[in-house]
Amino acid sequence: MMTLTPTVIWLIAAAVLGIIELMASTFYLLVLAVAALVGAGCAFFDLAIEWQVVAFAFVAIVGSVWVRRLRSLANTGEAHALQHLDEGQLVQVNNWQDGARTVVQYRGTQWEARAENSAQPQPGLHRIVSVEGNILVLQKV
Repeated sequence: MMTLTPTVIWLIAAAVLGIIELMASTFYLLVLAVAALVGAGCAFFDLAIEWQVVAFAFVAIVGSVWVRRLRSLANTGEAHALQHLDEGQLVQVNNWQDGARTVVQYRGTQWEARAENSAQPQPGLHRIVSVEGNILVLQKV
């Protein structure tokens, strides 16, 4: 029979928090799971329960502040630019199909693309103005 040592209890808590995080996708629970792993490490090295709790709390607070900062960064232009790296890149359009659609070579593979303005799209160099799913929206340069 397995003995429930403080190390095992911390590890069980970390596993439970990690599993719940997989379902919730909040990242706060992931921080708590990591903090529980730190608590398990403290217990493994036979630190007093007070130090285990202090280490857990410290990692949980610092990690939560970090996650909050990352989430607030998501509302900035920098985050938008990081999430939309393709915008502003140039692609060559050789010909257009009906419905102002085409296939272009971009980043080593073929992408579907459509013209931003569907009125008589012309072949030539185009700029990516947005990405809608896996379709590039192009504007003539």
